Amino acid sequence: MPISLMTLRLLRFGSIITLGCLPAFLAAQVDTTGKEEERLEQLARSQGEWATPLRSKLSVGFRMLTSGGRVDFQNLGVVSSGLVISPASDGPVTRNYLNGNVRVDSPRASEKDSAGNVISTPGGRYDVYSTVTISIYDEAGNVTGSQDVSQRVGDLVSYTPGLTREWTAKSEAQLAQPGYVSFSDYNATSGGGSATHKQGPTGGVEFQFSRDFGRGSRYVHWGMVAGITLNDINSKSAGTVSSTLHVRTDFYSTGGKVVAPERLDNPNFTTFFDSNGDPIANTSYETTTAISGVPESTTNDVIANGVNVDGRWQVKGSYFMFRFGPSMRTQITDRLGLVASVGLAGAYAGTRYTAFETFAVPNLTDATVEANETSTTAKFLSGYFADLNVEWAANEVLGLFGGVTAQQLSDYEQKLGDRTARIDLGTSVGLRGGISIKF
Repeated sequence: MPISLMTLRLLRFGSIITLGCLPAFLAAQVDTTGKEEERLEQLARSQGEWATPLRSKLSVGFRMLTSGGRVDFQNLGVVSSGLVISPASDGPVTRNYLNGNVRVDSPRASEKDSAGNVISTPGGRYDVYSTVTISIYDEAGNVTGSQDVSQRVGDLVSYTPGLTREWTAKSEAQLAQPGYVSFSDYNATSGGGSATHKQGPTGGVEFQFSRDFGRGSRYVHWGMVAGITLNDINSKSAGTVSSTLHVRTDFYSTGGKVVAPERLDNPNFTTFFDSNGDPIANTSYETTTAISGVPESTTNDVIANGVNVDGRWQVKGSYFMFRFGPSMRTQITDRLGLVASVGLAGAYAGTRYTAFETFAVPNLTDATVEANETSTTAKFLSGYFADLNVEWAANEVLGLFGGVTAQQLSDYEQKLGDRTARIDLGTSVGLRGGISIKF
């Protein structure tokens, strides 16, 4: 038999056997592929159990609120002179007024002898002598020598117990009541003046920690957020308010003597002349009118809307707000997510209240009364917050966020003397943004 025919027969026989075994080979291949896929899935699940996803996140950013707090300034126009004037029962003491002063008097050195005894006559006057050197002339008018002589160089008012020569007034109007010199203290109390200011846009910083606890569904995650924010408080106002004027006036007796308007600064002196009518250098003739050392009567006048007070008022400080509440995140794409959070808020606010107020004293030229006062306070406030943000993941760890925020906080009152300021942080909305780090 030819070799070629034998070879052909062998090929035919091998082909028949191969075709007969092919279904078994295919079944085995399918079975091997399925088992491999199952093995790979089990391996992926095992690796997932070891590689836990990052669930904690720390965010740092800015927040810009469209408006700050509102401050209502109340009971404005409170201005005290700051003077403490002793009553008449305290006897002769120095008393300072806005329009002058009355000082304690005592015997002068020129009224005492070498032993310290007072030699002047109370209620009268006394002379002062001094030793001076004069030239001696001959008949031709030539100086032939000199000699020391005692010369009368002063005519002064004596010290009188119960009276004082030490006083100063500022206005002729203080002599309006005959036989008396008046001295006054002025202050203002609030006539109900008020002012209001609402702070404009205010910026701040914030730090926030969030924790992802699990999935509500395939695309929604829920968690909790806690954070702290810092914003400023700065409200100020200026203007004029009408206040009640209080005038305390003490009257000092002149003993029936008339005080000349040009002699309001005492002791008062004019030039002293000798017996020939010639002025004596460096000597004086005293024109002081002694008045009572204590006031003989006092009046207190209250004049509604009696004075206009100019003022500037400011409340300045800051507040830390603490936030805590649940959050919900939904994934839009592999990198973009939308996060909403809402919860409770508490704030620790610290502010300084400053008031500068002044008014011109009626009928007294260039005399003003000023008050520059400050108080500080700290309060804890309650409220709530809500945020809606878009998050973009740069990589597995670092991301950016931006969105809108809203908050509501309670108000509080701060006092400054009789003045009050109602600080209402109220409801504010704004923008927030920054970076976040997962870990």
